[in-house]
Amino acid sequence: MHTSPIDALTQIFTHVPVWVWVILAVLIVLGTRQSRTQQVTRKRLLVLPLVWLVFGAWGVQRGFGQSGTAGVAILAWAAGLLASVGALVATGWPGQARFEPADGLYRVPGSWLPLGVMLAIFCARFAVGMALGVQPGLAHNATFAGVASLSFGLLSGFFLGRSINILRRGPWSQEPRSPMAA
Repeated sequence: MHTSPIDALTQIFTHVPVWVWVILAVLIVLGTRQSRTQQVTRKRLLVLPLVWLVFGAWGVQRGFGQSGTAGVAILAWAAGLLASVGALVATGWPGQARFEPADGLYRVPGSWLPLGVMLAIFCARFAVGMALGVQPGLAHNATFAGVASLSFGLLSGFFLGRSINILRRGPWSQEPRSPMAA
């Protein structure tokens, strides 16, 4: 008996744990909030990139940490992370973000791009998890481990680069005044 593609997808999606769909819903809510201009603290600007860094490193370790491809995976993730952060810092995006000294908050313009990146991270993790679930031997394939980990690093680096660009507009980016300059 032949299973149709619809039946196969139904089987896959009905066997996914509920917590995965909860994470997706939370990401959609968080990403939708990013579409509106916000006033945020320095601390809040650091939380999202730290969460994605931990999530990315955990995903690499979980998928490839116990296989012979762990070294390749970690190097690929780090390379992707550094490339993404470097590229984003070079662009200065989001250029309209600014620090408001009166209230000590950062004004961050709304954008749908963070939601897109969050969904891309979710889809990449989901796809890699499914692939490893269906074919566990892929964890030992250096090419698969490298490409998957590189994608996790590239996507995770987006949030770190964005936060660096925003934080550079605040007090941390100003040169300290030398007492001798007065």
